[in-house]
Amino acid sequence: MISKKLLTFIGLIFCISSATIAQNTSFHTAKASAPEAGSMFIFPERILLKDGSFYNAERATMFVPMNRSVENSDVISLDVYRFKASEKANPNTPPIFFLHGGPAFQGLESAFKELGTFEKYWQFMTDVADVVVVSQRGIGTSKPTTIIDSRKSKMPLDEAYNEEAAVEELQNRLSKEKEVWENLGVDLKGFTVLEAAEDVNDVRKALGYDKITIWGGSFGSHWGMTLMRQYPEIIERAILRGMEGVDHTYDHPGHTWNAYKRIAEEAENSEELKGLIPEGGLIAAAETIVKRLSKKPVTVEVENSYTGKTEKVLMDGHWAKQFTRGYTGKQEATWPADIITMYNGDFTKAALKVIENTYALRSRPLTASYYMLDCGSGITPERLKEHLADPATEVIEYEWDYRKACPCWDSDLGDEFRTNFETEIPTVIVQGTWDRSTPYENALELIPYFKNLKFVHLKRGPHGAIRAAYLYSAEFKKALLKFAECGDNSDLKDHMELPQVKWVVPE
Repeated sequence: MISKKLLTFIGLIFCISSATIAQNTSFHTAKASAPEAGSMFIFPERILLKDGSFYNAERATMFVPMNRSVENSDVISLDVYRFKASEKANPNTPPIFFLHGGPAFQGLESAFKELGTFEKYWQFMTDVADVVVVSQRGIGTSKPTTIIDSRKSKMPLDEAYNEEAAVEELQNRLSKEKEVWENLGVDLKGFTVLEAAEDVNDVRKALGYDKITIWGGSFGSHWGMTLMRQYPEIIERAILRGMEGVDHTYDHPGHTWNAYKRIAEEAENSEELKGLIPEGGLIAAAETIVKRLSKKPVTVEVENSYTGKTEKVLMDGHWAKQFTRGYTGKQEATWPADIITMYNGDFTKAALKVIENTYALRSRPLTASYYMLDCGSGITPERLKEHLADPATEVIEYEWDYRKACPCWDSDLGDEFRTNFETEIPTVIVQGTWDRSTPYENALELIPYFKNLKFVHLKRGPHGAIRAAYLYSAEFKKALLKFAECGDNSDLKDHMELPQVKWVVPE
């Protein structure tokens, strides 16, 4: 009979051997052959609805080449959802392919855990056609998810900002992260928007569709326009918002600041903020904040909730430029209060935001694919020169991450890719005048290239202009779905207006 001591010893040896094997085994050693590029595994997915019932969707894993320019490329997988059209839909209507922004789409699985999400944002589209959602390569629920160490550098908070040290730390970290993925056998050269457009076409073919309607915003509009140029014959219609054209990956600082000027004009004439607006207006106040803190930084003592200790935070010109776009949240209604508070010399909440920016983990972790996709689309030298010369760069921080991080990734599709093109595809563009991510002027620049276009100017419209419009107006929603169904845009208005904002009053 084997003693307990001997069994324990044998078990210990087994554990040590297993650990050694695990350390010396690459994940590439599986003996099973890789899935064939272009193949798709479809399975049922039940989505829990708010009333306790289920919607029966389809989910799929789509296998595509990692880099189509390389013969016998390895494959990667994409997460795909399909919501089948309801009985109300015309069976001859092409499916809607929904292209998310970012590029940082984390997939729909976690979103559907919040009851009511499917009914509010997706189900109404199924009354028109099938709806297909394609993930972004290397991001979220696609595999491999090329997640990287994107923690923010913990520079001394009580010292003047040292850009040289910050850049060195960022570039060293990202270069190491790029090397990690390359050593794991991931060909990052394939992570471009051109390949992402090919992904959509491969999904289309795998699901058996001849033509599709694309619906996308922000990076999704950039992704969609790439597909429109590569495969115009497969696109029946396009619905776009938050326009990010072929040379718009870097947001124009002057055009971005124009969105704040439009917000400021309305805030300055509001009853809520009457008597609180600094002399000269909110834009002049923002400029004054930057000048003051650049000339004479202010030290603020606040509690660091991440360490439990009191921190001294030096508010200098660098941080001032970070917060001239606001620090309270993403809502337009809070921005004037932030500017008024800082103008009046109160930097407490701004200092707390500095700590949060330094210590908080990103809610959406960055990936190597994020950088490869955006840095690959890049910017033309002429446009970059124009951006850097714009006076708005003296007031707001201009694309620091792209300008300092992109050289690490060696990803650039070239200026020919960034040349605008004409298209005859029937298109609806909905652009918000208060879009602070992809400015309104982007759409104005692109309008001449869309030869079959309905442009909807959305006053007070945010970055998510289409969603804001259809949640507010049932009439708009019905008209947009009519276009998606048959291409008739006659019920869409040229100009729409969202309700006036209820401004947050500073304490």
